[in-house]
Amino acid sequence: MTRGRRPTPEPGPPSQRSTTPGEDSRGAPRAREADGWAIMSYMIAGMVLYGGIGWLVGRWTGISVFFPVGMILGIAFSIVLIIYRVTRS
Repeated sequence: MTRGRRPTPEPGPPSQRSTTPGEDSRGAPRAREADGWAIMSYMIAGMVLYGGIGWLVGRWTGISVFFPVGMILGIAFSIVLIIYRVTRS
């Protein structure tokens, strides 16, 4: 087997197919990897959303400090949301 190549799927029901180390029987990524991507997307989305709101308010009022404050608040709200979702499940 060549390094970096995925094995071709074997015929038959999914329960009888071999899997690669990072995938389940259907070829989907493991739940931990999906959780990591969800956490990262929450962090980025929080920064972009609240940083954008801060930038708009800063341009409207002429006070430039709202942009970094918005980004920090976005990260803080994202962390709170992540903790809430993880402890709830």
